[in-house]
Amino acid sequence: MNPFVPSPDVLPIPAPAPLFEALLHLTFLVHLLFMNALLGGGAILLASLSTRGGDRELHETIVERVSKLLPTLFAGTVTFGVAPLLFLQTLYGGFFYTSSILMGWPWFATVPLLIVGYYAAYLNAFRGRRLGGGRRWAAGVAVGCVALVGFAFSNNTTLMLTPEKWGRLYFASPGGLHLNLGEALLWPRFLHMALGAVAVAGLLLALLAKREHADARLREALVRRGLDVFLSVTVVNVMIGFWYLLALREDVRRLFMGGSGHATGLLGLGAALSLVLLLLAWRVRAVPARSLKPLSWATLLTLAVMILMRDAARKGYLGGMANLQEIPVRTQALNLAIFAVLLLGGIAPVVWMVRKLLATPPR
Repeated sequence: MNPFVPSPDVLPIPAPAPLFEALLHLTFLVHLLFMNALLGGGAILLASLSTRGGDRELHETIVERVSKLLPTLFAGTVTFGVAPLLFLQTLYGGFFYTSSILMGWPWFATVPLLIVGYYAAYLNAFRGRRLGGGRRWAAGVAVGCVALVGFAFSNNTTLMLTPEKWGRLYFASPGGLHLNLGEALLWPRFLHMALGAVAVAGLLLALLAKREHADARLREALVRRGLDVFLSVTVVNVMIGFWYLLALREDVRRLFMGGSGHATGLLGLGAALSLVLLLLAWRVRAVPARSLKPLSWATLLTLAVMILMRDAARKGYLGGMANLQEIPVRTQALNLAIFAVLLLGGIAPVVWMVRKLLATPPR
């Protein structure tokens, strides 16, 4: 047993661990949708601001539509990121808190980065045209801050998987300045997340184009541009996915190569879904009038499978050190009932707001 791994909290959790696992996956999926739209949409915005020549009307439409959405997506990303973070701490607190302490100052930096990025997103959205050439800088600061926060999270969530490093890192320097840059898993994991965000944002751009009240030529151009992004980035991300698989620790990688029916099945399903996504996106790109619903649902399913694969890898890394069945439980039925009512009550206005946002004609 690693002496640096804290013992499970003696305070019991108010419900069985599988319930918190399910809530972790569900809330992280919602957070992931907002985060992908924010980071990927910001990358598409920067590309449009930096493009010279080509269809000027197309690029200006992308800039205006995406710029107006970024503050809302920023708020959704932060708000819906709280719940999965709390559930992660509930189940893996001893690991997550320790890795957070080791990289204390970079971890604290995520808060000011979010604040600066939020203000930059608002500046670009509501003062962008007045900024002239400075608009690119405002958008770049917003996207850069989001990317740095994501990189900090990738460092933390990979460092928590390797307790064997903790003692060496702490005694070498206890000042809380450690990142996990030497970890083979870090870069493919971060790139897989970032490129996936750009692909999802490309799909969102195509979905928004369906609401465009401009001429049919512009609508079709927006759909094709969004799907071009989706297709090209997904192809690259499939290769990054193989790198991610090879970067896993050998014993964990074997779980996905036949050592575990659960992990191997998830890998096979994820690979099959990647091919389905490419096929569906290509069909719509060829005929932009086709519905994007099949591609949207397939993308949502793919994201859910990716979350389950991350969970399988996490459990493979931590093994017996993080046995969730050992966490003491004292069921609090009343609190669970209140939580369920508040959860359902909170979902309803969010769904209403998203539908209103999507139903509002672009300006």
